[in-house]
Amino acid sequence: MTIPESALEEIASPYQEPRIACRSQAPRQVSSNLTLIDGKTFLSTTVAGDIVPSVAPDVGFFHDDTRFLSHLELCIAGRQALVLSSNTEKTYMSQIELTAGSMTLRNSFNVAENTIHIRRQQLLNHQAFFDRLRFQNFNTWPVELRVEIFLAADFVDVFQVRGVPRKLHGQYFRPVKTGEHNLSFFYRGLDGVMRQTSIEISPSPAALEERCAKWDLMLHPMKEVQLNLTVVPFVGDSKSPVNTEYGDCLQERRERYRRWESDSASFSSNNGIFDAALKTAVSDFHSLQIQEGTERVVAAGVPWFATLFGRDSIIASYQALLLNPQLAVDTLRVLARYQGKEYSDWQDEEPGKILHEYRNGEMTRCNEMPFGPYYGSVDSTPLFLILLSETYAWTADENLVEELLPAAYRALDWIDQYGDLDADGLVEYRRRSLKGLVNQAWKDSWDANMRSDGSIAPPPIATVEVQGYVYCAKHRMSLLLRAFGDHARADKLKKDAVDLADRLENAFWRADEHFYAMALDGHKKPLNAISSNPGHLLFTGVLGKEHVRRVVERMMRDDMFTGWGWRTLSDREPTFNPLSYHRGSVWPHDNSLIAYGMALNEFRAPALKVLTAMFQAAIGFRDYRLPELFCGVQRREHDEPVHYPISCSPQAWASGAWFLILTAVLGIRPSAPTRKLKIINPQLPDWLDSLQIRNMVIGKSRVGLDFSLRNGRTFCNVVSVEGEKLVVSMEFRK
Repeated sequence: MTIPESALEEIASPYQEPRIACRSQAPRQVSSNLTLIDGKTFLSTTVAGDIVPSVAPDVGFFHDDTRFLSHLELCIAGRQALVLSSNTEKTYMSQIELTAGSMTLRNSFNVAENTIHIRRQQLLNHQAFFDRLRFQNFNTWPVELRVEIFLAADFVDVFQVRGVPRKLHGQYFRPVKTGEHNLSFFYRGLDGVMRQTSIEISPSPAALEERCAKWDLMLHPMKEVQLNLTVVPFVGDSKSPVNTEYGDCLQERRERYRRWESDSASFSSNNGIFDAALKTAVSDFHSLQIQEGTERVVAAGVPWFATLFGRDSIIASYQALLLNPQLAVDTLRVLARYQGKEYSDWQDEEPGKILHEYRNGEMTRCNEMPFGPYYGSVDSTPLFLILLSETYAWTADENLVEELLPAAYRALDWIDQYGDLDADGLVEYRRRSLKGLVNQAWKDSWDANMRSDGSIAPPPIATVEVQGYVYCAKHRMSLLLRAFGDHARADKLKKDAVDLADRLENAFWRADEHFYAMALDGHKKPLNAISSNPGHLLFTGVLGKEHVRRVVERMMRDDMFTGWGWRTLSDREPTFNPLSYHRGSVWPHDNSLIAYGMALNEFRAPALKVLTAMFQAAIGFRDYRLPELFCGVQRREHDEPVHYPISCSPQAWASGAWFLILTAVLGIRPSAPTRKLKIINPQLPDWLDSLQIRNMVIGKSRVGLDFSLRNGRTFCNVVSVEGEKLVVSMEFRK
């Protein structure tokens, strides 16, 4: 409902700064929350469906990098309801079963516990959030209940929620009641943009206050009474129609998911839990998609990273080529659209560079944060080129390559002109933006690159995996450009790749450890920590056979392998901390890239071992969903994985880990331009007797494969090839 600004009454902020308000609250596990997602709009609640404590950092209803609902709390007779069970349908609807505890009503009448049942259903479709509550009385007499729903909207930017302090804020207004069933919260940011949270409430409450709706419900025996809330966020003058019909929106979400599912590969096996884990991952890739023009690109994750990223979106769509290659096609187009054009210190931007992150919230719009877009990522650009090459191998889309060749040339030029900061032939990074990231490789926390004495390595930093990415990008682009007629540039790129491989060996190889240094600091001194970074070199093709073997062997030692997966840092290092973000934790995407590289080099046993470890870890998480990371505590008998409290869940590249590892261990090697598919040395883990893949897209063909494990050997049967002719061959190499 449109309300003229002149009718609004300005008030002082009723909210504390989030990091101050939440200082006394015990930290909670984000992965334990119920999460509904539709691109950049998401809802994170407790298992009861509440947003509590008010303004807590892990809960809220968010849209466009802003929290539009910071408090949603159901109380019955002044007390919270008790949770019986809760689950989600995909990532668009939650169903929560609640009951009222024992209580004494106003007439001193006692109601026993477990006699009032509340079914709470929450649905998210586009930017509309629905909260439906059905009350049923299982006493043999009528019961009158006082039901209250508390509401608030703090409109804080996602960076504030994450803990970034902010001295100033915009203008809050007194909540507006319209009639008996509408409540709206308003906030005009320092960017001049008015933001509104509109809440429609039915039936009309007995009392509608500024932050609370109250009903006195008369519940007759075995009868139902339903309460409904519909919450819609608005930004600026955009008042485009929003469908608020619950039934229509539920049907639309189900239909949108059905279309995604029918366009994607499907998986079924003899292990129901594994099938459920894969279905969760398929659902995550659907829900995290952001509409960008005519394309859809996957957001990094919830709650902190529900927006377009460079590195994360590239790696996630690379992992998911087995699932649906259209994600990679769209990701490439969108990232090319935002490719760097200028030299900007504030945004760490340079011509040809692929972005790191793109935000639209108030703090970004006010230039308090440099993220609109921000380019502080040293690896997004070579990874963009790797994704382009691999997408062509899966799709044979010549039009896509020709369309993106100008962007590819600019990306290659960025590597040579801007990526190498000191002209030593290696690619380094150094932050220029005062509010940008200090570390700009995938381990981007402030303390990710430490010396053994605990001091922070000075920039510029050259991480070892980035050199591998650059080698892989140049090697792949030399082949791609040759196929598209640019022989001169192809020859140069081939030579550049060979030269870089030599530099990497000379600068990073540690003969004493038979392993590679994690990075070089600004003085070209190696950070000799044993880490997961060199594991990424395995999929890039930069290593010779002997050093491949050395890296694999080193990664499999107990100081690196936790039993749940590989740590980011050896537990023998002085700076090791299994509870940290990057100095000893386990990241599923990190594990998937390493396992993929091992399998490409025919080290299947360790790749299968990490697939098994990841599967066993997933059993310890809600919906068998692998989170962004978990703690690198060594596994012992009867253990469960140790949760990292603020790990994003779902996180696209954690969900994508399944598909990349399956691609690896099943030996799926597509060559769509030649209309061929090779299955090389497929291997199933010993807990999977069979795995069926249907609707796998290779070029203009859709393929069905059956894998089966018999007497310790995995066989593959081609069930179907639809569309264009495709030659599928099996190779069993020693």
